[in-house]
Amino acid sequence: MSPVQNFEQHSRHLVEADLPIPARLQMVMEVRDSLEIAHTAEYLNFLKCYFRAFSAILLQITKPQFVDNQEHKLRNIVVEILNRLPHSEVLRPFVQDLLKVAMQVLTTDNEENGLICIRIIFDLLRNFRPTLENEVQPFLDFVCKIYQNFKLTVSHFFDNMAMTGEDVKPMETSLSDQGINTTIATGSQLNPSTRSFKIVTESPLVVMFLFQLYSRLVQANIPQLLPLMVAAISVPGPERVPPHLKTHFIELKGAQVKTVSFLTYLLKSYADYIRPHEESICKSIVNLLVTCSDSVSIRKELLISLKHVLGTDFRRGLFPLIDTLLEVRVLVGTGRACFETLRPLAYSLLAEIVHHVRQDLSLSQVEPIFEKGVDQQSTDEARILLGRILDAFVGKFSTFKRTIPQVTWDQFIVHVMSNNCLSIIVYLLFDYYG
Repeated sequence: MSPVQNFEQHSRHLVEADLPIPARLQMVMEVRDSLEIAHTAEYLNFLKCYFRAFSAILLQITKPQFVDNQEHKLRNIVVEILNRLPHSEVLRPFVQDLLKVAMQVLTTDNEENGLICIRIIFDLLRNFRPTLENEVQPFLDFVCKIYQNFKLTVSHFFDNMAMTGEDVKPMETSLSDQGINTTIATGSQLNPSTRSFKIVTESPLVVMFLFQLYSRLVQANIPQLLPLMVAAISVPGPERVPPHLKTHFIELKGAQVKTVSFLTYLLKSYADYIRPHEESICKSIVNLLVTCSDSVSIRKELLISLKHVLGTDFRRGLFPLIDTLLEVRVLVGTGRACFETLRPLAYSLLAEIVHHVRQDLSLSQVEPIFEKGVDQQSTDEARILLGRILDAFVGKFSTFKRTIPQVTWDQFIVHVMSNNCLSIIVYLLFDYYG
């Protein structure tokens, strides 16, 4: 595809009213393929010619699409071009208008274009702060809206799709009320950005950045946003997930885990806002550990959130849930990758939890083998079995020595003692054998 030679002529032709969609699509693809010009001295001329044309295409000439057709591709390429614009001082005169265009697309378009617009908004707010403070509140209002819709979004995907066994069409009624085109043509369905787990997943990071940058926004928005987030992470989702819903289920849990990460970020700096929701947040974290899929990245982020909770007095909300947390499959999942990757972190967190509640643990939680000793014979058998367990534990050290030949035995003993492994063994021996 040949590069654009005359920006001014090309951009005027691009917005001609009678130009058909395929021809307009071809032209924006030519602009995209010529985008390296934005890294030259012609960048300002490029913006003067094309920015108004791109805004007209997104806000006037075309409408948001919820099916993968040529009009959607046209809008998608325009948004992609705007996302790739270098954030130099040349762009500064256009930043306010670019932010407004991105917000309009984010709030009315499908999730594919919405995700790109979130990146545009985040990069603009990061690179041109603090001059954009007045433009931040509309984004926070949108985040509140998607969390208000969260429970309905879950119901929309899982209740409707479970009954039909098919992918659900976008919600035509509410979108039509907004004046958005929902005509179904050939092509795959596209979710609206206001009902998208992917959009929810990306939003907390931007909100976190905005709260760090503009502290005055916290008091104005936390009272409204926080209860919506707490409610969102408590939505259980389906008990059984059919195969055709697995992707949506993973997206649901990913969105909830990202929200949990944001809430635990608030723990130390904004504890007073979080305190009324302590019990609910802790229950939701444990429920997510029980229900989320065996994704290493999702479960790891959830365990890190759990670690943040344990570092504050909010850990008290976890104490009634200790029985659930003592189950290995809850902490590390059932997949091999999760088990191998997350086990060290999970066990260290479990040890920390047990440390805080050690005075309140029942005998059944600590040692079910010893509980079996109801008479002298069974007690003797339990003691023998515990001794074998300890022998097996000690025997592991020789296995480590063979598998790590570059480590000398003396170095290994020092490492073991530094981690209190031997002291644990001695403690157990004295505890059980007197």
